[in-house]
Amino acid sequence: MVWNSRALIEVCPLGQFPCGNLSVCLPQVLQCNGHRDCKNGADEEHCGDNSGWADIFDRNFKKAEPQDLPNDCFLPQYPESCDCIKTEVECVDVNLHVVPVLSSNVTWLSLKNNRIRHLDDYIFSKYTQLQRLFLQSNIIQMVSSRAFGGLFSLEKLFLSQNHITYLGPGVFRDLHKLDWLVLDHNPLKTITCDTFIGLRSLTFLSMVNTSLLWLPDSSLCQHMPLLRWLDFAENHVGLLNYSTLKTCTELTVSLHDNKIKILLENTFHSLGSLVELDLSCNRISNLPKNTFRSLQYLQKLNISHNPSLHIHASHFDHLVQLESLSLEGIEIPDITTKMFLPMGNLSHIYFKDFQYCSYAPHVRKCKPNTDGISSVEDLLASLVLRVSVWVMAFITCFGNLFVIGMRSFIRAENNLHAACIKVLCCDGARHQRKTVRVSPAPPSTWRPLEMQNTPQKFPCHDCLS
Repeated sequence: MVWNSRALIEVCPLGQFPCGNLSVCLPQVLQCNGHRDCKNGADEEHCGDNSGWADIFDRNFKKAEPQDLPNDCFLPQYPESCDCIKTEVECVDVNLHVVPVLSSNVTWLSLKNNRIRHLDDYIFSKYTQLQRLFLQSNIIQMVSSRAFGGLFSLEKLFLSQNHITYLGPGVFRDLHKLDWLVLDHNPLKTITCDTFIGLRSLTFLSMVNTSLLWLPDSSLCQHMPLLRWLDFAENHVGLLNYSTLKTCTELTVSLHDNKIKILLENTFHSLGSLVELDLSCNRISNLPKNTFRSLQYLQKLNISHNPSLHIHASHFDHLVQLESLSLEGIEIPDITTKMFLPMGNLSHIYFKDFQYCSYAPHVRKCKPNTDGISSVEDLLASLVLRVSVWVMAFITCFGNLFVIGMRSFIRAENNLHAACIKVLCCDGARHQRKTVRVSPAPPSTWRPLEMQNTPQKFPCHDCLS
């Protein structure tokens, strides 16, 4: 079932969506809210936001089915403290200080969580069949310029969570088949395009939290022509130049949580096939109107949590293929329905306030569904709160009834005053009982809290209402 299909949606009024194949339509606010409002549960199906690169990854990187093959080790030489299966060796958390000596036919080597400090020249050179190398969570500080020399078959290299401060030009020059390079959580601070010389097959580059202050002026795709995913999240980049992404035609870019203040109009001009763009949690205050003009194939855009950002009415006019749009944490004072109509394929949209959802009635999944306090159901969502209300109601009712009983048996000097007190206590108990017996309003009739019935307060020191 394709929820954003025009054929399905046209059977329902604007702002409502069908319950699968049933001739029942539910409003946007009931879609994907955690409750089954359709009898067949169709309103809670297809709710995950798998747009953009995540969908491409799922379709192109399927896990291989496990095979029942013998687990014998085919390596004559490997450390006793390590585990060996076939031609794969795992030396995880065994307190190694240097790269161990292994048989030359090793294809998979994991040295995670050890105490390796240096990678000297040609330290892996005799492992010409090595395909995957895991060096995460060591204390590597120095990587020699020829440390990976001879690894012509290596496909994936993981160097995250180390202390690497410098990677020299051409350090990866022999890694012609490398597909993934992960450098997360290293204090690199700076990189140059020459660092990536030789990575002609690289498709995935992740440099999350590497303390980068700026990106190279020349194109990153100059030496990585097949690059598809580029993750520079959680760095300190303040400016993104047009030349940095030049010639990167099919790239997905994540610049989440940086310090970018200004984006030039032609920044993404060369990224005609860009699928996903994440600019969230930056300091962008103004986007030129044609910033996204060339991104006609963009499927996912996240510009949330740029608190000073001003959204123009024409910002999204060219994003005809967009499926997911995140605008959380952004005030849109001049919001209109026309602003989102060009995005006919939009299936997920995220706002700061739930009131904005009414301006995107053609989008099935809009968050937030409510403001969290606009209904009795949301206000008393916790079991502790519901139990507390019942306890307080019981105490209040008991106290009022006790006062009525005592006033009935005790002779009062002022009968009119006593009668008024008993009437007020009766009315207070009745209102309290009515309040706790009221069931939460159905979602389709949610109203602001100030419009709901609340028990009347009485200035009576004798009563507990």
